[in-house]
Amino acid sequence: MRRDHSLTWLLIGVAATTALARDIGSAAQTVDYVIVGAGPAGMVLAERLSRDGTNKIVLLEAGPKEFNATLLNTPALFPFITEPLWNFTGQPDENLAGNSVQIPQGRVAGGGTAVNGMAYCRGAASVYDQWASVSGNQGLAWTSILEDFLEVSHYAKTVNGTGDRQQLVNQTVYGHGSVGVEVSRSSSMVGYETLVSQIVEDEMGVPEVDMNDGTGIGIDRGLLSIYAENRTRSYAANVYGPALDDRRNVQVLYNAWVFHIGFEGNRAVNVTYLQQSLNGEDSTLTLRGNEIIVSAGAINSPKLLMLSGVGPRAELERHRIPVVADISEIGSNLHDHALSIMIYNAAPEILTVWQWTKNTTEAVIASEQYASNKSGPLGTGNGFVYAAFRVPDSTFDGLDGSHYTTLPADRPHVLIQVTSIPLLAGINSSAVTAWASIVQPEGVGRIGLQSSDYRDNPVIQTNYYGSDADKAAILWAYKKLRDIMDNSALQTILPEEIYPGANVTTDEDIWKAIQAQTLSYRHPVGTIALGTVLGNDWRLRGLEGIRVVDSSTFPCPTTCHPQSAVYAIANRAAKDILKSDQSSHRSTRYISEIFSWARYNIEAAHSRWT
Repeated sequence: MRRDHSLTWLLIGVAATTALARDIGSAAQTVDYVIVGAGPAGMVLAERLSRDGTNKIVLLEAGPKEFNATLLNTPALFPFITEPLWNFTGQPDENLAGNSVQIPQGRVAGGGTAVNGMAYCRGAASVYDQWASVSGNQGLAWTSILEDFLEVSHYAKTVNGTGDRQQLVNQTVYGHGSVGVEVSRSSSMVGYETLVSQIVEDEMGVPEVDMNDGTGIGIDRGLLSIYAENRTRSYAANVYGPALDDRRNVQVLYNAWVFHIGFEGNRAVNVTYLQQSLNGEDSTLTLRGNEIIVSAGAINSPKLLMLSGVGPRAELERHRIPVVADISEIGSNLHDHALSIMIYNAAPEILTVWQWTKNTTEAVIASEQYASNKSGPLGTGNGFVYAAFRVPDSTFDGLDGSHYTTLPADRPHVLIQVTSIPLLAGINSSAVTAWASIVQPEGVGRIGLQSSDYRDNPVIQTNYYGSDADKAAILWAYKKLRDIMDNSALQTILPEEIYPGANVTTDEDIWKAIQAQTLSYRHPVGTIALGTVLGNDWRLRGLEGIRVVDSSTFPCPTTCHPQSAVYAIANRAAKDILKSDQSSHRSTRYISEIFSWARYNIEAAHSRWT
């Protein structure tokens, strides 16, 4: 006689679902997606993948849920954030005369968006078209990924302050997403932005633009990821965190440092993490997932993969790590936007960071303005303005400058920026910093391991200005910026060049000044690149059950600040993953139906014969 097991299986399924709802992160359960890293990519992925309530997701973040609320939420205070960070430092770079560069990254819910300068910029459209071409994922092309930018961001003009200046904003390229974007300041301008912009326009022949509509070359007075209604930081955790907290199918674990991904054959099946406790009673736990998504950033993601046996064989064997997959490109293709600085004394009327931190009168005024109606300098981006443009082809005479000369015409080579933050140690007066940065460098660096101990920082080979053409480009850009800042119209408000100083005039001395004061923009990307390491479905080639989605996947850097692009690619990747997995589930159901049909017919035949 046929036995019907359907009720039994239904009861088992209900019991399993109930148990999972009670404790998604239980070691006894296998969740649908384990996401490593709650930066902008991880937060977007968790929110999108969990929307329909069916996928069970655990998001693991090595850092805390939040930190000092005043530093976190007050836009102008970002330079004073020293924790919680991954305090990475590059190796001595021979291109910088042996100097090492610090590259701190956010170690907190929201990742870099919780600690950065909040610049919101998408840059040249051709970059995204290149990503689509090399990856085979046409969803990354500009005309497609613009949809994702629209889905994650919205623009709102500030509602506080009076006398707001007009800023060029192309409002057609902002949608109804949760990430707030607004002009960088309202009634309290620092005092040089308009003048600097006009000088750049006159000398470089580039107009003011909105670098969020696919334009790469021009002047941008700086849009920020700030909520216009209260002038506080808009970042991944306060944008997406509340929705995740309300969903029973999502569990977010903080202070959960993932240090190993487990494989069965070529399939990733679990992660092991250190659950850190305030009372010092840390525990090591393992969580199984049908899919592991690594979103730990361009430095930590390759480090985690290598610690797990996925990476260059020689690097893994050097540290006696069993090789799961020999993928030589993991950790390579490291791009970062280095910046080479110059410093100027500022006149008393220029409202620099020094003025409202060291000047008692200005500090009191700034605090009262922000407390009363969120106006004043504390709700701003510290007066930054930037411009991007190409280097003349003649700069590369006698060199192989083909990397630069063959880039698409919409793509700038360099970016200059001015800010009221004194970036040179030891400055104890009101000062303004200007810098030049190569945004499409030819030279690339690499991430490696210091040891097999996850507590050790990785080895970072920065290789800034790593080719003769890079050196020529930054030297030209630095001198051009110096000419702009020496314009007679700026002399009354920026009367003296503190660094490198008036006595530095020859190319040799200028190059030494660049080497001595080059910093990181903190924009590392590219170390697990699409089209090289990843397929168009975000999977590591040759492996199953594992994807990577974060800034490490950029085949090349954006032409300006990259945070907006991380939000957008994660949004696109989530749609790709859902589509792929739904297709896979349909195939699974189809196979299951075949087996059910076969079992029914076998049982029917058996009953006829018996």
